[in-house]
Amino acid sequence: MSVRDQGQPAWLVGPGGAMAWLLQRLSGFILIILLATHLLLLHYGGDQQLVFASVTIRLKTLLFIIIDTGLLALGLYHGLNGLRNVVLDYDLSRRAGSVLTTVLWIVGIFMTIYGATALYSFWAGRGVFGG
Repeated sequence: MSVRDQGQPAWLVGPGGAMAWLLQRLSGFILIILLATHLLLLHYGGDQQLVFASVTIRLKTLLFIIIDTGLLALGLYHGLNGLRNVVLDYDLSRRAGSVLTTVLWIVGIFMTIYGATALYSFWAGRGVFGG
């Protein structure tokens, strides 16, 4: 047991702890709700055209920004955590598991910021091409 693990419940520590399992299930459940909301609003609400102009108008509303940011962040978390869990099943050393987890967190944070920047550029009225 490392110094960092002291004082933590046994089920939370380790690369395959219950917290990772729980967050994987929770993110999947929230993704289903966000995806259903996104599809209902997009395909059954209001304007039926999927052209760049109507998407730009939709992305100027806070509701779509929240939904799409949630889909982006939770989708990345769910996918990268799933990848981490699959790789950790190959019995990596504790150090290799920590390195993998750190790299995936860095990739996930970078990609979330990158994607959110594109989404928020529509809300600011610039669009992804600055126009």
